Amino acid sequence: MRLVGEAPIGSSRVGLSVGPGEAVYVTTGAFLPEGADAVVAEEKVRVEDGTVVVPVRVDRYKNIDPAGSIVREGQLLVEAGTVLSPADVVGLLEVGVTEVEVYRRVRVAVVSTGSELILPGDPEWTARQVLEGKVVATTGGLVSWFLQSYAPWVEIVDEAVLPDNREAVAWYVKRLLPLVDVVLLTGGTGPSNIDLFYQLKDEIGGEIVFRGLYVKGGRPTSAYVVDGKPVIGLSGYPLSAFHALVRLVLPFLREIGGVRRGAPPLPLVDAVLDEPIGRGRPRPVKVRVARRGDGLHATPLAGRYQLSSANVGLVYSDGIAFVDDREYRPGDKVQVLLLRDPRGPLFDWLPGEY
Repeated sequence: MRLVGEAPIGSSRVGLSVGPGEAVYVTTGAFLPEGADAVVAEEKVRVEDGTVVVPVRVDRYKNIDPAGSIVREGQLLVEAGTVLSPADVVGLLEVGVTEVEVYRRVRVAVVSTGSELILPGDPEWTARQVLEGKVVATTGGLVSWFLQSYAPWVEIVDEAVLPDNREAVAWYVKRLLPLVDVVLLTGGTGPSNIDLFYQLKDEIGGEIVFRGLYVKGGRPTSAYVVDGKPVIGLSGYPLSAFHALVRLVLPFLREIGGVRRGAPPLPLVDAVLDEPIGRGRPRPVKVRVARRGDGLHATPLAGRYQLSSANVGLVYSDGIAFVDDREYRPGDKVQVLLLRDPRGPLFDWLPGEY
C-alpha cells in the first residue's frame, strides 16, 4: 500500500483520506482519516520506499473503535446526585463533554468553643500550656479533616476557636448563619450551667430538633434549627465528635447535598473480634487490626484507653470499631473504620498490656 500521510493523535482528520491501496500512519488514540476502516500494528508491517507491506491478514474494524461502539448519542453518562471525581472527569472529557450542571457545595462552618482551648504554637510553649491545664483545639481540626476527606461536596467556609462567652459565641453564629447551610459547634453541649449550646438558643432563637443521642461517646450531640439552618452541637472530645460525624453528620450532609452516588467510600472493613466486647450503648471502640490468613482481626485496646478522654489511645489504634447495643463474643464480626493500614500477622512491637 502507498503511504500517503500521517495522522498523529491530537490532529484533525479534515483534508486527509485513504483510498484503495493507500495507507496512513496513525498513532494510538488518533482519529482515523476518511476511508480507513482498520489499523495494523506498526511492528507487524514493513515500510519500503514510501510503501507499506502488510504480510498479515487484517479484518475490517481491526484495532479501531468505530463511532458509537462504546458510547451512543443520547446515552446517560452521569446521573443526578453523583459526586464527580477526577475519574469521572477523565471519562467525560474523552467523549467531548466539557460542561455539566452541578449543585453548589454545602457550606459548613466549624466553631470550637471552650475557654480552655488554645491553638498550637511553639512546641515548648504548647507543652507548658497543656501541663498547666489548657487543651489544644484538636476537635475542630478533626471535624474539618474528616469532611474534607470524605465529603468533597462540602465546603468548609469558616473555622474558629472561641471562649465560653455566650454573647461572643452568639454574635459569631448569627454572623455565620446567612453565609452557610450548617453550623457545627464543638464543645459546650453538656447539661451544666457553663455549657453554652442551649444558652445560645436564647440569644439567636430557633427550635430544638433533638437533645442527646442514645450512644456512648457523643451522647450530648444535639441540634436546633434557626431560620431553616441547622446548628449541630458536637462533643468537645475528639473521638465522641468523630462518632457523631460518622453516624449522624455525614449521612445528614449527604441528604441535604442531594448525594446519591459517587461519594468517597469510608475505609470500612469487616474484622473478626479476638476478644469480647460487653453490652452497652452504640459506641466507638479503639482496636488494633491485623491481617492474618483468614482475613482481618480486631483486638480492642485496654479499657482505660477506651475512655472518651483517653485520646492517646488513638496512637495505639489501627481503627475504630462501631458497635451496637449488644454483647460481642470472640469470633463475631465488627465493622471497623481504618485509621491506618492493618498490621502484619503479629503485634510483637507493642507491650502486652496494650
